[in-house]
Amino acid sequence: MKLPAINLDLLRSIPLVQKVGLLVLVLAGIVVGFYYFVAEPKSSEIAGLQVAIGTLDSEIQTLTIKVKHLDELIAASKQLEIELAKKKERLPPEEEAVMLLKQVSDLGIRLGLDIKLWKPSPKTEDASKLFVRMPVNVEVSGGYHTAALFFDRINALPRIVTVSGLKMGAPKFEKGRVVTQTVFDLIAYAAPEETKLAAVVPVTPEKK
Repeated sequence: MKLPAINLDLLRSIPLVQKVGLLVLVLAGIVVGFYYFVAEPKSSEIAGLQVAIGTLDSEIQTLTIKVKHLDELIAASKQLEIELAKKKERLPPEEEAVMLLKQVSDLGIRLGLDIKLWKPSPKTEDASKLFVRMPVNVEVSGGYHTAALFFDRINALPRIVTVSGLKMGAPKFEKGRVVTQTVFDLIAYAAPEETKLAAVVPVTPEKK
């Protein structure tokens, strides 16, 4: 297909002002066409990419915060596991806890306390299943400083033994010394007994 021939004589006959105006119109058309067909679509695409980038930045920041919190939670969980392991080391078996309570009773007698009441209560298992409480209701009679030393020795025990519900009566003068009646609950903590699996008796096949 041949392009139409340009009439040079016709172009020469057009005044310069009209030539300039025509050139301006052609250039304006090119600019407008470039804007609508090239620049405008690209601008919309760029705006869409900017929105997408902003969304991704927000998601990245959120994930970064979550990861930071996750690291903190993991570190806290590990610390709790360490503390739990240390506490488990201080939890004796129940049989040993019973002996421990006997040792505490003997300790009070050695220090000079008169054991008026030593009444064990039924053991209770904690809801966490991690330990059992073995409480004893105790009443002792003796000097104030002797009782204070007794409680200090209990607090220094390597196993977990606590004193609660402490009540001290009015001091009295007996046998040349001042004594007080002290009532409290002594609680020893022990590891729960492991469930023993029933022994499986092997079946000997019958001889044919």
